[in-house]
Amino acid sequence: MRLLAALRATLAGLLTFLLVVLLGMVTAVPVTDRLLGFAIALFIAANVRDGAMRQRLVTIALALVFAFSATAVAALLFDRPLAAAALLPLIMFVVTYGALHGPRWATVGIVALIGYFIGLVTHQPPASLPIRLVVLVLAAVDAALIRCLLLPERPGAELERLRHAIHVGTLRVLDRIGTAVEAGGWTARSRAELQREVQRLDDVVMLAQARAAALAAQSPDHDHAWLHLLAVQLAVERLARIAVEEPGTPADKATLLAMLAALRDGTDPPPLPPAGRLAGALALLGHAMHAGSQEVTTPAAAPPPASSAPALRSALLTGIAAALAIVVGDLVSPNRWYWAAFAAYVMFQGTRSRGESLAKGMQFVIGTLGGVVAGVLLATLLSGHDVLTMAAIVAAVFLAFQANVAAYGAMVFWITVILGLLFGMLGLFPPEVLLLRLKESAAGAACGALVAYTAPVRRERAAIADAMRAFLQALGRSVAGAAHALLDGAPAPDLASCILLTEQRFRDLAAIAQAERLDLVPARSEPLRRRMLVLEGCERWSRELGQIGLQAVRLEDPALAGLVRDTAADIDRTVSALVERRATREADQESATAPRATPRDDLPRAARLLLRIDSALVHMAAR
Repeated sequence: MRLLAALRATLAGLLTFLLVVLLGMVTAVPVTDRLLGFAIALFIAANVRDGAMRQRLVTIALALVFAFSATAVAALLFDRPLAAAALLPLIMFVVTYGALHGPRWATVGIVALIGYFIGLVTHQPPASLPIRLVVLVLAAVDAALIRCLLLPERPGAELERLRHAIHVGTLRVLDRIGTAVEAGGWTARSRAELQREVQRLDDVVMLAQARAAALAAQSPDHDHAWLHLLAVQLAVERLARIAVEEPGTPADKATLLAMLAALRDGTDPPPLPPAGRLAGALALLGHAMHAGSQEVTTPAAAPPPASSAPALRSALLTGIAAALAIVVGDLVSPNRWYWAAFAAYVMFQGTRSRGESLAKGMQFVIGTLGGVVAGVLLATLLSGHDVLTMAAIVAAVFLAFQANVAAYGAMVFWITVILGLLFGMLGLFPPEVLLLRLKESAAGAACGALVAYTAPVRRERAAIADAMRAFLQALGRSVAGAAHALLDGAPAPDLASCILLTEQRFRDLAAIAQAERLDLVPARSEPLRRRMLVLEGCERWSRELGQIGLQAVRLEDPALAGLVRDTAADIDRTVSALVERRATREADQESATAPRATPRDDLPRAARLLLRIDSALVHMAAR
């Protein structure tokens, strides 16, 4: 799917590049406009995120207007370098603030910033604006042609490919478990490999959920697709957890291997004697794989939009860091200071804490360093061979897209290589300028790190606190929905959405917490690590509890139903206290010492999961 996205962007850029070359045969077109057309078409095609075709066309039209406006401002400030430099932090502030208010404004903003940035690099006078407008129109039309006609998005086809990937991922998990059953136990390596396979499967299921939600927006008939995928995901996770805990006895080996073989072949297992919890988990997975849900449920809810206060803080940090980077970058090179500003800008894009900003800045500098070396070598080797250079650029664009999500540093590496090849082909970027780009990038990253650690906003782990509150709120809704399903005998329509949202919120929290390990005060990491262990357990138990709730299992025992009802109410109160920070120290101590039911082996699994979540949250609230 990333390669398909890369193909759309690359074709749009190449088509515009070739049309600008042909246009140059008819009228005078600056050579730098080839770069402008290529970049704008590529960024429009790559960043449009609207679901409907009409909305995509509106976003592309807005991107054209903003790109030309930014290019025109850069041209009008042709002979006023101080004003052009002073305006850049303001543009970055507006772009960052707008990007946090929806995908359309993120697309429009980044295209406008690229247009202004290229205007600074190429330094074209106002007289070039008419032909630049023609080039930008070509770029927008080509992007629309590729995204809406030649290679349109097909959520249905993508969902089918993701279904196949889910099936393949499930077979990989079964293979890992089969190897352990055959060997009679787990090694540290095989256990880690199983965990990686389950994590990969979770990632694919979340992508599939996004496609299922897009289809559900077009037709309610597709609503049930996500529930089936979620059931498979939860069944695989439960199977992996039980397999690690109880890989089976030698007497059960033949039964378990036969069940695993039947699941891999897609056939019903033969009648076999009972073989413990692992056999039950295998049977549940077989049911989830072969019996798609017929219930209609709403697609998973998207996370709520960010509030204006965090958006304003992030935008302010971006503007301050860019302004400082311009000053420092000007000391390094009066003519290339914009590279430092851009390095400071990217440090605050998509980051929510100081640790994340620092990690991204380090990756940017390391990726730039590698890209400078590779760019110099490739530009020198391919000098004078335009066809080979364009082929190398196409390959680098594909590789940059491939690394976009998995490895930010690798993406920066390939983007630096692309810049070296493009400017080298146009005769504007000798090898020594790439080395200057590395110096400016390091200066910009240093300025960004300085601002991240000294700015009086978003300090004292505020990002972690916000992410933890969001996770706890989602956890409370998921647990409440599962408890109501156990009491009523039927899951609520939004239970699947709550389970997914809880997983998304925990992933966000885990990403921020991991980045904060780079904090300048390492001693703070230990309490955070302990809290994350508690919350990770709660998230896993809530997912299994949600799975039981989705199976429409009803508790008939009045005493057990009362226990579930009371425990769910306790969890709701504890979550509210943790979220709103209202609990006093005395109240926390009272909650910690209050008698709590201990999970017993004779209780149903759902009740034990509720009691575990309750005890874990009370333990965290009392610390």
